[in-house]
Amino acid sequence: MTGGNRLLIGVGWPIVFALFFYRSRLKELVVDRQRALELVFLSVATLYVILIPLRHHITLLDSMLLVSLFFCYLFFTSRQESEEVELVGPAQAMGSLPNAQRRTLIIVVLLYSAGVIFASAEPFAESLVEIGEEFGVSEFLLIQWLAPLASESPEVLVAGLLAWRGRAAVGMGALISSKVNQWTLLIGTLPIAFAISAGEFHLTGGLPLDHRQREEIFLTAAQSAFAIAVFANLRMGRNEAIALFVLFATQLFITSEMVRVYYAAAYTLLCIILLFLHRKELPYTLNAAWDILRGKKLEPEAAHAE
Repeated sequence: MTGGNRLLIGVGWPIVFALFFYRSRLKELVVDRQRALELVFLSVATLYVILIPLRHHITLLDSMLLVSLFFCYLFFTSRQESEEVELVGPAQAMGSLPNAQRRTLIIVVLLYSAGVIFASAEPFAESLVEIGEEFGVSEFLLIQWLAPLASESPEVLVAGLLAWRGRAAVGMGALISSKVNQWTLLIGTLPIAFAISAGEFHLTGGLPLDHRQREEIFLTAAQSAFAIAVFANLRMGRNEAIALFVLFATQLFITSEMVRVYYAAAYTLLCIILLFLHRKELPYTLNAAWDILRGKKLEPEAAHAE
């Protein structure tokens, strides 16, 4: 969970911006106003999750709150008219089918994908543990980074292709939406899976966290707060994209436990600085989110730079 979230922001977001900059030579990537609601939900989830390290477990009560937050997000976003998407390849072939056939095929594909994941996830994780034991590499680090590389690569690839085709704002929007999903639904379902496995269902009980895991969650939450501040004005600049990547990449080569605390502090400080710099633009973003909550239709805006 921590590796997947940090990879998505530390690598995925900068990749989309880099492709956008290479293709357009513009120094700012602007997303549509519809993303304001996602940033608000992401902010609420981050404020909640950043307090979890103060405890020694993620409880089923946390699951109820985070999963409920995810479904609230789905409800409000579903009321907005979706953008017409240009389908290509297999998606175009599926989209051209009659409704009944298309829906049946989608269900079959989803069930097949779920079956593949169910069959391969545990052997894959166990293999990483065995590799770590054999070569003296931390199994924590192998599972934290190699497993998310497999899970996050498809969506980063899709977002990168969108950016390459001149639709960087759509690609970045997809990654922001994915971050909301991971920061609510993914974290929220972990205690549920643990409770099913343990056969114990208590609202105040749940998934235990050791000292290292609490530090990782705090660092991930701090990175999330910085990422929110980056898009608080619905745009990302070149320096902000570089900062996201550099802060992520450099921490991989330092194994000291205190370094995670220092990086979390750096993320937090940068978050405060950006929010101060964007303070005059925050009402615009909040008003856009409020309009969506009220069910008001927002006109999509094309990406631009100033």
